Amino acid sequence: MNKTITLSLLFAVIASSNAQTSVDVEKAIKFGKYDVAKIELYKLLKTEPNQGANYYNLGKIHLLQNNADSATFYFKNGLRAAKNAAINNIGLGQLALNSGKEKEARSKFNGAQANIKRDDISTYLLISQACLDANTPDITRATEFANKAIKAKPNNVEAIVMLGDIYLADKSSKLALSKYREALAVNPKSPLALMKIATISTYNKDYATAVQKLNDVVKDYPDFEPAYKELAFTNYLWNKEEKDSNKIANASAAYSKYHKLIGESVDSDNNYADFLIKIKDFDSLDEFSKARWKSRGENFPIYKYAAISAYEKGNNEDAITFINKYFDVVENKESFKGIDYLYLGLAEIAQSKTKDGTFEKSGYENGLANVKKGISIDNSLAEEMNAYALDLFKKGNYEQAYYLFDLGTLNTESPNYVYDTYYKGNCLFLTNEKPMFDNQLQRATEAFNEAIRVSPTTHEALFMNARAYRFIDTDASKVAMEKNYVAFTEAVANKKMFNDPELKDALVESYMFIGVQNMKTDKAKATKAFNKVLELDSNHEYSLNALKKLNKK
Repeated sequence: MNKTITLSLLFAVIASSNAQTSVDVEKAIKFGKYDVAKIELYKLLKTEPNQGANYYNLGKIHLLQNNADSATFYFKNGLRAAKNAAINNIGLGQLALNSGKEKEARSKFNGAQANIKRDDISTYLLISQACLDANTPDITRATEFANKAIKAKPNNVEAIVMLGDIYLADKSSKLALSKYREALAVNPKSPLALMKIATISTYNKDYATAVQKLNDVVKDYPDFEPAYKELAFTNYLWNKEEKDSNKIANASAAYSKYHKLIGESVDSDNNYADFLIKIKDFDSLDEFSKARWKSRGENFPIYKYAAISAYEKGNNEDAITFINKYFDVVENKESFKGIDYLYLGLAEIAQSKTKDGTFEKSGYENGLANVKKGISIDNSLAEEMNAYALDLFKKGNYEQAYYLFDLGTLNTESPNYVYDTYYKGNCLFLTNEKPMFDNQLQRATEAFNEAIRVSPTTHEALFMNARAYRFIDTDASKVAMEKNYVAFTEAVANKKMFNDPELKDALVESYMFIGVQNMKTDKAKATKAFNKVLELDSNHEYSLNALKKLNKK
């Protein structure tokens, strides 16, 4: 939302010079419709070549799109303009911050303030936002310029909200909330302030409250576009915490409304499609890609979206065809994203499966290489591996599942990291009769131990680790086996799951082997363990016989 504020303020600076087109350009940039904005701005460069703000706008778009060289080109040309040239120093200042050149940045920001009027806060806010948007945010300088704006206009809602945004970026949610409330006190009918207060609830993971507040905003201000986008992402985050198809439906509906309000363009269409992929609403993605197919023109990502929807609907052949077509038609090969290679790889893996349930080796390995390449470009995609790997695991394709779980563990910050590691160990354990690697059971224990290290109470990993050590069958592994069986029983007891019928067999196994391991060395511990078995299964023959032997000694 920060960039939205910045770009809306920008046009306060240039409204007088672009009276006929400023509204269109403002809305296009504000809502990420950069393609539309660029077309309009290229026209303006021809009709108004002396207007520095036009160069700034183009430079800012390229900066937002991470095209630093192009951004620099437009900002520097803007400095040569006869009107509003100084504003381009703001863009150059942010580029300097991105490069770690603080003195140069300070000089550029000083240049941007040359000859501004006392109550012209838009320049201050643009500088403040540039500092906040830098690769390494300059919180101190951003705060300085936001305060300058507030000093010039104490009751300006956008200036107060800007300071709140800075506090939130600095992880001071209480200070941010105080500023958003201050903005609301200045204007109780400000949808921006109301929306910002809702974002504090989102920040604090109180998604129910956030959604309620955002729903109130869109009810009272049905044309306030940013609130719908905020509502969409909040429902998405809420669903990650509490899986609920209704939340995904609400997220999809909110973004659809946002997309309709801001209007169609190549960029806004693609942003919409990307969001549908994020929330995994592949039915809507399929409808969207089909609706845009005939009118796609040079919107080449439509090929990619068609490929993704085809894959998710089980049409692997079309998925491979469409994604390869996308790779063919795009000239800038550096622009491909991790998700492009991810879906090519997943489709190739799925296509390599034969009728007898095995996988054709070269096709599978090609697919795996593309998935790995996708994750190397975008590490966050490792989180996506869990669902695909789990599907293979449930179908008994343990070897193929192993490699995907392994890719999932490349991102140690992934919320699925513990279970990806656990399942990786499981795949190794379950394929040990036809091992993929030397010392495969040892590899399995390494995976289980890593899952336990990160989450010591993950009872599933403790249990399977004990089993793996048991099958290694050395004196040292038997000690580790017992340690893990004991930790498993303790974790289950602490979770008050002792009577869970799904854990009965695992508990019987654990207590039995604890008993076996201690029959010669610790009679009391062995006796206690076998008695725990009988609590679970009073007719357990091995434990009954073991207790008879122990009582005779």
